[in-house]
Amino acid sequence: MADTLAASPHDTEKLTDSLVEKARRIAPAIAARAADAERNRKVADETIQDVADAGLLEIMVPRRYGGHELGISSMVKVVKALSPLDMSTGWTLAFYMVHNWMWCLMPEQAQQEIFANGPSCRGPIMVAPTVRAVAEPGGFRINGRAKWGTGSAHAQWCMVSGIVDEDLPAPAEGEPPRPPTVHMFAMPWQDAKLEDTWYTSGMAATSSHDVVFDNVFIPAHRVMDATPARTGEAEGGKIHNSSIYSSAFTPMLAVSALSAMVAGTLGVSAHAVERAQTFLSTYSGKSSVDNPALQIRLAKADLAAQTASTMIDALAAEIEADALAPPVPIERRARQRAMSSFIASM
Repeated sequence: MADTLAASPHDTEKLTDSLVEKARRIAPAIAARAADAERNRKVADETIQDVADAGLLEIMVPRRYGGHELGISSMVKVVKALSPLDMSTGWTLAFYMVHNWMWCLMPEQAQQEIFANGPSCRGPIMVAPTVRAVAEPGGFRINGRAKWGTGSAHAQWCMVSGIVDEDLPAPAEGEPPRPPTVHMFAMPWQDAKLEDTWYTSGMAATSSHDVVFDNVFIPAHRVMDATPARTGEAEGGKIHNSSIYSSAFTPMLAVSALSAMVAGTLGVSAHAVERAQTFLSTYSGKSSVDNPALQIRLAKADLAAQTASTMIDALAAEIEADALAPPVPIERRARQRAMSSFIASM
């Protein structure tokens, strides 16, 4: 296991700053496309091209595949800069980034297939184990439906979690039943079927449609045991030099979603303050910025947004520190989930 996130803290900071600056330059175009993205229920094709050209999606992809091999703290900074006025697009791009990290927990042969055409790969990863899998010679055959396929509009690959059907012996008297075996299965997008189900207002551009798997065969090298991945011990992550591939995946996913939420909250707060500067009361004709009640509400909203931003930075740093010495204990992971829920509620 590696004990560093990058070649040096200076290199990490310099590269992160460069990517954040690129994100800031793209952000106005993302904001300008927000209404069309919502109407079309997908991130704009131009936005996908912009972030690809800027090298943002591969922020957590290993250097061996052409990525930047940075940590979750760097990703949070980039997402905050990228999407302050379009949370739907920010949510999708944040998930693309963390999914690029998750591909790297798979067996090495699967990783090589996924990154064969470039340093990043777009696609949904659905972690709730809603499909069923049956072992066959050389792999598994899966059937079922998964919800919330975020990013399906521009997908190249996908991964889904499923329960393996097994003939388990009955537990001995007084013993609890054995938990089911849960694996994750990766496949090219053409092996799955999208069902157009996602119309959620304000988040329509995430394209979080249902994904259906009809008798799909998954070769063994594209299968990952979900249990060690939850504690930061996925076998595929051990081939890389950086400790980020020893992170527990549930906290990583939570922080990725939160990064887009925090970005949107910061953006709305700043926009409200700016709007208040010029808004005149219909009845008095006076500037609303002089209204004490409005000042208090704006201040509370801004402080909540800034506090959430500070907390997510701290949570990301904690996840990176935990990755230096896996496995990550369940007590730590539970606390991080609680922290994530608290940040989301602010």
